[in-house]
Amino acid sequence: MKWKELFKKIDPVFYLIGIYALWIISLKNRDDGGFTDFNVFFNAGRRLLENENIYTDPHLFGLKYFYSPLFAWLMAMMQDMGLYGAKAAWFVVTGLIFWRTMVLVKNLVPMNWKWRLPFFFIIMLLMSKIVMINYISHQMTVFLLWTILESYQALEKKQYWLSALVLCLGINFKILPLVVVPYFIWISQDKLKYLTAGLLALAFYTFLPALFIGWDYNLLLIGEWAKTLNPVSKIHVMQTYEYGFLDISSLITKYLSDEPVYKEPVLNIAAWSMGALFALTNFIRVACLAGAIWLIFKVKKPLYGIHQHIVIASAFMALAPLCFPHQREYSFFLYLPLWVVFLHVAVQSRNTIGILMFTISALLSGLLTWYDFVGQGIVDIFNFYRITTFGMLCMYVTYIIYMVKMSRSDKQNEVLSS
Repeated sequence: MKWKELFKKIDPVFYLIGIYALWIISLKNRDDGGFTDFNVFFNAGRRLLENENIYTDPHLFGLKYFYSPLFAWLMAMMQDMGLYGAKAAWFVVTGLIFWRTMVLVKNLVPMNWKWRLPFFFIIMLLMSKIVMINYISHQMTVFLLWTILESYQALEKKQYWLSALVLCLGINFKILPLVVVPYFIWISQDKLKYLTAGLLALAFYTFLPALFIGWDYNLLLIGEWAKTLNPVSKIHVMQTYEYGFLDISSLITKYLSDEPVYKEPVLNIAAWSMGALFALTNFIRVACLAGAIWLIFKVKKPLYGIHQHIVIASAFMALAPLCFPHQREYSFFLYLPLWVVFLHVAVQSRNTIGILMFTISALLSGLLTWYDFVGQGIVDIFNFYRITTFGMLCMYVTYIIYMVKMSRSDKQNEVLSS
């Protein structure tokens, strides 16, 4: 009897997450042992053990390593496992992190909403393609989203050191979580303590490898790593040396530059100079950032049970894959909180326009264009023509406008009380 009562108390979404986790395990069978980004990570670890400059030639098949010396050191510690053993270990670790991430996402939506189970079924269906790409490619976007959400939860509990340590680990591995730092400092009740904790955490992760590889070698790698983060570097503006990038910069390069993108069809409608491309790219980036900042001053209260901090932070998270250079489709997993908030508010408000805007944006984003269903040709069209980027940008803009509109509405009080 006690077991039955216990099972009744368990949130049904937990079962859904469990079933989804089994599907993720099955993705391991789709890994044919071929080349993935993890090969680049692992190769950086090998080169680190040989005291090479891991940020310069020779790159593995011409693919550059953009991550931190600390992450390369972790890859170095996995060399004895072999490439396939390391991939399997990474798969298990990120699988556990995915479980925790989904629990954190689940907790964003009010527990007393009777449509939570079908709602999360739709969300998990929409994110499945990007989740699959992350796991088949052995990427770290799931880990990055976990660091942001775990850090946010700790921050809300005033656990400033824990929040800073978790978030700064993500920033050290891959700089994308940096986009939420200004907002997290803004909402912190002890800004000086949180900022101090963050700076010390960043310094700790930056210089930790020196204990194992030596001070001078670590300083060399830090200097070379910093060069890859230079926002005015040509490779961050003219993204033509690799195919498949889907951020704003790659969209502009695709259509307004006559420099062909490697392994992609030429589609440019103009031939702008690099200076003009740089100016337009950063204008759009600033405009997107302004949208997230606009939410700070417009969304002052929870929307249909979702805290205003999450409504706003979701926009900042979405900025990372949209505005940072060299982002592929797997990076858009950072859109997950935005999808949850957008669809929840639209459904709860019973707003047909909101649901329609979300649906159109989701379709344009290519979330349902699996090559298993529509064929690789259609998938390539979405990627090579940057339709996916248009869709994600559309999703972001409509989210900003819709959240501002709903923050002015009193209808949610009627819905929540009914």
